[in-house]
Amino acid sequence: MASLSDGSPPDSTIATSATPTGAMPQIHWTTPTLLFGSLLVGTLFALGHHLFYASLDGKAAAAALEDHHLLGMDLSSQQINTAAGTAFAFLVRACLTWSISIAWFQILIWTVATRGVASTKLVHLDVMTSALHDLVSLVSLGAWLRRPWLWILALVAWLIPIASILTPATLSVGIDFPAPIYMNVPNVDFTSLNLAAPMAAGNDGSESISFHYLYAGPSLSVQQITNVVSAHGTIIPVAAPSVNSSWDLDFHGPSLDCAPVAADFRQMVLANVLDYTSSLNTGATPNRSYGPGYISWHPPSMVPDQPASSNLPFVLININSTSPADNLLNNAYTSGLSSSDMASVFLATTPTLFSSISNEDYYGPALCQGMPWYSATLAEYYSTSTVLRCDVHNATYHTTFNISNSEQTVSINERDLVDTALITIEQVSANFGSSNQTHPDLQPQPCSTESIGTLNASAYNSSLNCLFDAVVLSTISYQAIMHAFIELVTGMIALDLEPNFDTVITSTTQLSNTVLAEAPELAFLQPFQLKNGNTTMSLQERAPLWNQQPYAGLVNAAAAPNSTLPFQQALEQLFENITISLMSAPDLQPNSSSIYYPAKTKVTLATRENIYIYAAYKLWLAYGLAIAATALIAVCGLAAMLANGASFSNSFSTILRLSRGAQLDRKVQDADLSGRAPLPGYLEKATVRFSQEQVLGGDQKRGYTLVDMQAPKGV
Repeated sequence: MASLSDGSPPDSTIATSATPTGAMPQIHWTTPTLLFGSLLVGTLFALGHHLFYASLDGKAAAAALEDHHLLGMDLSSQQINTAAGTAFAFLVRACLTWSISIAWFQILIWTVATRGVASTKLVHLDVMTSALHDLVSLVSLGAWLRRPWLWILALVAWLIPIASILTPATLSVGIDFPAPIYMNVPNVDFTSLNLAAPMAAGNDGSESISFHYLYAGPSLSVQQITNVVSAHGTIIPVAAPSVNSSWDLDFHGPSLDCAPVAADFRQMVLANVLDYTSSLNTGATPNRSYGPGYISWHPPSMVPDQPASSNLPFVLININSTSPADNLLNNAYTSGLSSSDMASVFLATTPTLFSSISNEDYYGPALCQGMPWYSATLAEYYSTSTVLRCDVHNATYHTTFNISNSEQTVSINERDLVDTALITIEQVSANFGSSNQTHPDLQPQPCSTESIGTLNASAYNSSLNCLFDAVVLSTISYQAIMHAFIELVTGMIALDLEPNFDTVITSTTQLSNTVLAEAPELAFLQPFQLKNGNTTMSLQERAPLWNQQPYAGLVNAAAAPNSTLPFQQALEQLFENITISLMSAPDLQPNSSSIYYPAKTKVTLATRENIYIYAAYKLWLAYGLAIAATALIAVCGLAAMLANGASFSNSFSTILRLSRGAQLDRKVQDADLSGRAPLPGYLEKATVRFSQEQVLGGDQKRGYTLVDMQAPKGV
């Protein structure tokens, strides 16, 4: 029989002993550090995952455009954020799994080697060592019947990675409205000189350092906007911050307040109009009839508490040569308007004077005193006429702008009027110095703040020291808007029958070019094509009167008024629309360098956009359960480590050292020494016993058992 190198026979069981050279077993610091360090790092990665998703919550999610490039790949922001979330989940799972694997090995050593277990079946030991990476091992109930608590820990360890699947899904992309933001919105700077036309100096400044500047009407932008709005009747769209947005805007601005005049003054106005008409019809031209249907006027000097007779539309200079007074607002200013003039206008409709009768030879006014075809009565004239007075007031507007798909809607929620009507300003003074020093070279000395104030009769006061009057600026702006509005409505529309029976429509107003002509009180104007100046009735205007063929149907009848808004309200609404439409003009916007620059307004952006939606509670529910379960297993691992009196690393060298002292109740055949799968049947029932003294250490000697591998067949 051959012998081993030490002289022992190969087929005999020989026990040798060796004195251990290692130190007594102890808990090395690396194992508990890695056990709880990996748990802590995993918790920190979970916190980082939460903070990353929280930073995206509510933010706009860019469209899935390939706007990033990495390693030759085109990636979108959504893809990058999703990948980052998945990476966080992977790192959390890796750290928690690491902590569990360390704890599991300590528990396994305690279970099979140090808690006094006589022996463990080899197949059961296979099941327990592979429990963390082989799911099938969990159904090998034979290995777990005596260790159910260990099976529960293994099951929990398998469930923990589910958190890494659920947590990336806590960030999703949804459609929502973005949060309101504060930003500058279109407005109009009434506290500026932008709304008035250039104001020329009224003096050369050689006698004083105070310059006087004369009001000269509205600016070009105000005139253009007034004309556009009056023609269409709608508010001009503003430059919205977004195609779908809304905001509330409160601002101070002018407002037109119209009301019927007092009964006694109404009687005076209608009598004055009738006297004027009668003077033309019965004076020097007895065969002429003249019927005004619309009249609007602004008296040259319209001051408070002046006699009512001063506010009448016509001044009868001569019974045979009376003509309508030309009282346009700008003419009143250039002819020496008093600074106490009121920004007001009168309007009257007299449909009875304008209504007509017709026959083959005549088409003219129905109310012509002294004419044989006279058909209307004075009672009808007084009952159907309307006389209004409109004044400009300072008001506070409460408005809501809503832009939907670039379509603008403006709602005036409330309008608070100041009781006192606006008093106009004829001229202003601008003081450029703090003393009454003269400047013969006409170059005024500048000062830090330009002083703007109403001119009074007193001499220049050097103590003003560059005072600034903001009310004067807003007053000039308001009267400029009213000026442009009055230029639209003042004048007259009349039906005139010349001595030769030639019928003429006389119009000296722009009213017919505005939406005001659609008011019910002016419905009598609809059959006529009105133009400024004297215009005889055109062929199209006469054709509807001819009902016989072939003339019938040559001209469509004039469309009926499409507005049911009374004339009084139509005037107020048009003025409101003009005021708000001024916000559409770039040159009327507030200047950012002005001390009156408005604060930013909260704007709600109604544009639906893709945003990130983060469900934080779902993430922490998943991570919380996973971290708590891992912590529980880690504590069990620490307890096992303390019970073992030593720490063990899950490495091959540890397995090798443990196996050298293990006792197997079956001999392993030479053919099975390779360790290849599967486990031979005769070894499935083999039991392994680890020496408790070997694991815990002690004073006794420990040795290795060499087993004869030539076991009989069938064992």
